[in-house]
Amino acid sequence: MHSNMKSGPTIQDIAAAAGVSKSTVSLVLQESPLIKAETAEKVREAARALGYVYNRGAANLRGKRSTTIGMVINDLTNPFFVELLVAIERVLAQAGYTTLMAHTAESLETQTRVLRSMREQNVAGLIMSPALGTTDELPAEIQSWGIPLVLVMRPMGPDVDTIGVDNSYGFALATEHLVGQGHTRIAFAGNRKGYAVANQRRQGYLSTMAKHSLPVNDDWIIDVPLTPEGGRDAVRAIFDMKPRPTAVVCYNDQVAIGVLHELDRMGKRAGKALAVVGCDNIIAAEHTNPPLTTLFAGADKLGTIASETLLARLSETSEDEKPPVQYFAVPELVVRESSVGAKASHVNAAA
Repeated sequence: MHSNMKSGPTIQDIAAAAGVSKSTVSLVLQESPLIKAETAEKVREAARALGYVYNRGAANLRGKRSTTIGMVINDLTNPFFVELLVAIERVLAQAGYTTLMAHTAESLETQTRVLRSMREQNVAGLIMSPALGTTDELPAEIQSWGIPLVLVMRPMGPDVDTIGVDNSYGFALATEHLVGQGHTRIAFAGNRKGYAVANQRRQGYLSTMAKHSLPVNDDWIIDVPLTPEGGRDAVRAIFDMKPRPTAVVCYNDQVAIGVLHELDRMGKRAGKALAVVGCDNIIAAEHTNPPLTTLFAGADKLGTIASETLLARLSETSEDEKPPVQYFAVPELVVRESSVGAKASHVNAAA
């Protein structure tokens, strides 16, 4: 149209002035972490000198993809999710993406608000561990916005990319370990009703008890919050039972750590007075007193796979769209003193 009007400086002009490639300039303007700080400064200096104004809105309109990934986490008081977040952020940063993190603290209202805001921010993709009680329609709604979604840890059906853990296998493994230690009365702490992951974990425990023809009293399945406080409540409940369970599988390490603290407060030792198994193998688990036996699926590995799954979605065209990824890591049991202390002490006495 106005071809004779001088338009503003181009990326090409900045590249020439700064002595770098056009793609380097483009990455600097998108604030990519891939470019060395001094190179980025040189490019911005050249841009300022030439009077170049970078318009993110216009860039997005030109079909320029946002380089921000939204990450919605349900519980950052649980160190497992912090470890997961760190792994996800690291892989995304290596690929040139910035992570915008939001914490819902299990609130559906917060989750709705956060997702709306991320949609307005035009995030390129979303990684989410949904809050408890999230409706089954949510993944389809997010996908209808044209934003690729990867769920972590909390599955919501086969139609959405999901990275998680084979919970029922893990809890069968944990229960099998306790049966192998000679326990017949085993409790399950952290039974949240109507919640998919808790159902799977409880199922693994129940199927193993049934396999060994061990009866399970209703009150051995203890519904407590999935926190250290929940673990404390569970121990108090167990010690009020007659005859009481001699072992407990805990929903996660947070609950198990509460169990260990309460036993300690009562002057009892995990492994001797009560065998305890957790789940997640958070970094603190090997430093508890006594060290905690727990299931390990690797937050680092899961976070890496979740990020790579999203990055693959971001690079695919509609023609080569692949079916949803459903990856459930098989956990292993890391045996420490909290579940075998009783045996260990006999050995020491004999020695």
